[in-house]
Amino acid sequence: MIKLPVVYRIISATAMALLLLTLGGCREECHYKPRSYAGVEFFTVIDGAVVEAGIDIVELKGIGREDSLLYSNRPNIRSLTLPMDGNSDESGFIFVFEENTDTIWFSYEVVPFFLSQECGFILNFDLAGTRYTTGAIDSVVIVTRKITSFDDTNIRVYH
Repeated sequence: MIKLPVVYRIISATAMALLLLTLGGCREECHYKPRSYAGVEFFTVIDGAVVEAGIDIVELKGIGREDSLLYSNRPNIRSLTLPMDGNSDESGFIFVFEENTDTIWFSYEVVPFFLSQECGFILNFDLAGTRYTTGAIDSVVIVTRKITSFDDTNIRVYH
């Protein structure tokens, strides 16, 4: 058996350690959305039947957030997404329609969720309730309580 000089063994060990560190440091990209949004769909009742029906939104803003214009001049919008505030247990939104303005508040529990090593943590939300005004909006119904990053419909707004 041939013994390598000490210098070669040290160089080989160092090269192997650097190779392992380099390969171990390679991370894949995160393929998930980094935020969880509440999915909202708009409906109305015609002759006793519930139908999906768009509504004209002049403005949609978050309450208590500077520069929070989320939507502007959106005619016949049938669905949208709303960002919940991860630093609070409640989020409010002002919906400005052609002739009325309504406010919707959502209460929830913030639930940190570990997606993966590549993505890290995101915040999911468990909806607990809602309150709202009734200018153009007739009612607000929570259909899926868990808000995740998977584009579910969480809320139905009837007008």
